[in-house]
Amino acid sequence: MRFVTGWGALIALFVVIAGCGGGGDSSSAGGSPPASTNGVARFAYVANANDGTVSIYTVNAGTGQLRHDGYVVAGTQPISVTVDPTGRFAYVVNAGSNNVSVYAIDINNGALTNIGTVATGAVPQSLVVVPSGKFAYVANFGSNNISVYAINASTGMLTSIGAPVPASSPSTVTGKMSITIAPSGKFAYVVQESGNVSTYSIDGTTGALTIVGPPIWQAGSVSVVIDPAGKFAFIARKYFSSTVGFYTINAGTGELAYVGEVNTGVFISSDIGERSIAVDPAGKFAYVANEGANSISTYAINQGTGALASIGTPVATGTKPYSVAIDPTGKFVYVANLTSNDVSVFSIDSGTGTLTGVSAVSGRFGSTSIAIAKGVMPVTYTPRFAYSVNYGSNSVSAYSINASTGVLTSVGAPIATGDSPYSIDTDPLGRFAYVANVNSGDVSVFKINAPSGVLTSVGAPVTAESGPLSLRVDPSGRFAYVVNSYSNSVSTYSIDAGTGMLTALGLPTPTGAFPQSVSIDPAGKFAYVMNINSNDISIYAINASSGVLTGMGTAPAPGYGPVTFSPSGKFAYIVNTGGDVVWGYAIHPSTGALISLGAPVATGFEPYSITFDPSGNFAYVANIAGNDISAYSINFRTGVLTSIGATVAAGVQPASIGVDLSGKFVYVTNFISNDVSAYVINSSTGALTSVGTVAAGGIYPVSLSTTGVIQ
Repeated sequence: MRFVTGWGALIALFVVIAGCGGGGDSSSAGGSPPASTNGVARFAYVANANDGTVSIYTVNAGTGQLRHDGYVVAGTQPISVTVDPTGRFAYVVNAGSNNVSVYAIDINNGALTNIGTVATGAVPQSLVVVPSGKFAYVANFGSNNISVYAINASTGMLTSIGAPVPASSPSTVTGKMSITIAPSGKFAYVVQESGNVSTYSIDGTTGALTIVGPPIWQAGSVSVVIDPAGKFAFIARKYFSSTVGFYTINAGTGELAYVGEVNTGVFISSDIGERSIAVDPAGKFAYVANEGANSISTYAINQGTGALASIGTPVATGTKPYSVAIDPTGKFVYVANLTSNDVSVFSIDSGTGTLTGVSAVSGRFGSTSIAIAKGVMPVTYTPRFAYSVNYGSNSVSAYSINASTGVLTSVGAPIATGDSPYSIDTDPLGRFAYVANVNSGDVSVFKINAPSGVLTSVGAPVTAESGPLSLRVDPSGRFAYVVNSYSNSVSTYSIDAGTGMLTALGLPTPTGAFPQSVSIDPAGKFAYVMNINSNDISIYAINASSGVLTGMGTAPAPGYGPVTFSPSGKFAYIVNTGGDVVWGYAIHPSTGALISLGAPVATGFEPYSITFDPSGNFAYVANIAGNDISAYSINFRTGVLTSIGATVAAGVQPASIGVDLSGKFVYVTNFISNDVSAYVINSSTGALTSVGTVAAGGIYPVSLSTTGVIQ
């Protein structure tokens, strides 16, 4: 007999590399030692000028892929972000609030903790740190000067040193500015769009700047980069032309001598051309972001003269590539795209310098700058605990995850929840767990014991609206959203960072009829609510500061399943339980609208939920009536799913499916057989191999969440 269980169905501006001395429009690779001593990339930070945030990513040192890791709120119009050479501090230049936000970096998981702000000049554009980590400099466009700071080695805080230094002679017209430091730490170069490129010597003891000779002039200059050996300078011209100039550097004085220029051929208008340029750590290749052509050009660097020679044709990026940077190993190129709100990732052929697309990851609004924090070891993810909600016995079961085998081991007795728990989620750091209880109309809050995984109740359950059916924590870990199925609304809560307790923020936001689930995209920009009775999806923009939802329209619902996202945040998928298919969509980067990828892809018998491995290579669908799992590969460019072999057996009525933090294991709650199935993922093929089941510890396990640690 064909059936659908459930709740209506079962109820259902710039790129800089840390320590490279670049900032603002400079996108500098200057200051990079040879690739062999640069370590590996661990975390990436992207400044989002249009919504006052900084996105956090972890970096896969092997593939170059970026993985969403939340975000923080900065000042007004954060235009650039820089990481100090030690990888312990991040500095965000806020052009709209005339200050710099200072953050401490958690070297284990990349989290940012704000430790204060420091005033700058007017409309600051970029910040650079000398290779020694002792001093920082900010180029101020509005006041046409450079602020000088000493860096506290313990806290990372900035202390102003003397009066700001004029950027050029008083008669020079002010303009967009960027600053770059030579690898030696002895010289600084300031570029103004009016055409002036000024050279300064740096006092290694005091940090003071002294101008060296008269400025050179190259109209429309917006960024300068120094090669790792400190022999050559390359200047990109965004305005009035389409060229990159190359110069030799006097080793004694730091002064620039013109050698020549190369025409990129992508000039479109008086205000759109080359935006930035970066040089690989070996000093062999240069890469230029062409803002007007949505591409990146590759050049070979003549080791004797610094002259650039074009290599191949430009490679497509996102829309309006604002800056380009190279990872510390010289294996990958990153391009921040202003209008498409994303970051493009390319691998570099070490012999030819040519680029091959690896992936693209969504950003927030107005991606202008990316800084990469390096370390000795690559980032690793280790799974810790899994939690299963038991709808029929009003409890949640806890399990430890064997990080080597994926096998689950029960941790203590199930913990009581409210009446009819249906959804569970944990905060991004794995400190708290939240359970939505449908019939008691509340949310249970638990603290997760770090060593054991045991859950401890945090106060009394938080009262919700009628029929809380689905709950999700946003990627920043500051807000939780609860769908109220009986009152046709979604509630917003703030999360206390210390206790995990929830506090309602204003009145609930209206949804469609009988909302079943709420989902949040990996960048934390949009929320999606699936409405069963009105057969549509409500789309909301999330205010980064307040968490408030703003309606962005609706989309037709092709099925009952929750909106689920690819790890890149570029695509969304919805299972159609009655149609035995899964639909794919591209996510509009500005509005959150869902754009169909074409015909749906066949699944097993009555698909109920879908999940993705963190690399974005594979997808898995739990088929609730087929008692099995379908597997797919994912095209990172198009988002299209392709079936991988035959289905894999699960328990009876598999309902919730998820992949652990490490991307090695798949877990499925089986609603009728009252157990949880575990599988190992073949990292090459995506195929699943069963590693057994574990009793759910209760009746009708319906929802699953896992935690882990980043190291």
